Amino acid sequence: MSGPLPGVLAPLTVPASWLYGLVVDARNARFARGNNVADVEVPVISVGNITVGGVGKTPMVALIAGWLRARGRVPAIAMRGYHASPGEPGDEQLEHRLRLPGVHVVADPDRVAALRSFLPTHPEVDCVILDDGFQHRRLQRDLDLVLIDATRDTLNDRLLPRGFLREPLAGLRRADAVVVTRAAEVDTDLAVRIARLHGRPPVAWCRHAWNGFDRQRPGGPPETLGRDGLRGKRVVTLLGVGNPDSVIDQLRRAGAVIAADIPARDHERYEGPKLTLARGLCDGADALVMTLKDWVKVRPLVDLSSWPVPIVVPRLEIDVFEGADALEQMVVEAVTLR
Repeated sequence: MSGPLPGVLAPLTVPASWLYGLVVDARNARFARGNNVADVEVPVISVGNITVGGVGKTPMVALIAGWLRARGRVPAIAMRGYHASPGEPGDEQLEHRLRLPGVHVVADPDRVAALRSFLPTHPEVDCVILDDGFQHRRLQRDLDLVLIDATRDTLNDRLLPRGFLREPLAGLRRADAVVVTRAAEVDTDLAVRIARLHGRPPVAWCRHAWNGFDRQRPGGPPETLGRDGLRGKRVVTLLGVGNPDSVIDQLRRAGAVIAADIPARDHERYEGPKLTLARGLCDGADALVMTLKDWVKVRPLVDLSSWPVPIVVPRLEIDVFEGADALEQMVVEAVTLR
């Protein structure tokens, strides 16, 4: 399995990966002894992963926040805030705000300091969901969830930069539970392999489900399209996400025809040249499709009234088709048993 660096650098990735592993092991050993671990006085649920790239953390955080709010809890979301400009919210922060109106989002690389400043001024907040928190070990947590993408061969991967692993697979042992995302069905072989590494099989299995599409409109709320809203349509895709192939696969399964895919980096900050390219490629297409994570950045940069085709955003949710009750019980217990 190749890593994130160009193939020409492959010979250098072996020693670099070895050195990276030594650093990670030393860091994990330090935290395992309890050094520099901070408690922010409210329950913390961490949602993370063991690889770089998207595994579905954002919709999972939204699902957990919904469960907690339905039980009368008042969660806040804490995150690093990747690729945010100084003084401006990043794409993931904006996406959470759109998904979860009324839920505070605290974005800062130093999440401990940020929460210690935020929580005393917001006494109504009684729990925190830590987005992408598995490696952020400075913050004490009451529930540690790790997501594994069923469409990626994570359990055969290698450490950065030779592969995409953020830390050795043995790190799964410290998680409270593993959740498999983007799964079409329960994979018993994968469950057995996860159990060998983690100590228990996955607590839940889920898929990314689209319940429709939002067709953006100038000066007003989007028009809601059904699940077949793009069937037979030629679309251009602009996907600055960690796993764009999974989005393209879902578009094809929804009946769309991919006319062109515009390459974009995860968390890309869109500028004029990329949007000019997109405008040109839309000639002859029926729609430009991007994720909500992309749209929150593109929205201020385009005039929808003059854009050549509709801009369409899938409405994504997590469908926990196996183990939903067990996962929800873990979440609720984490914030009530402290």
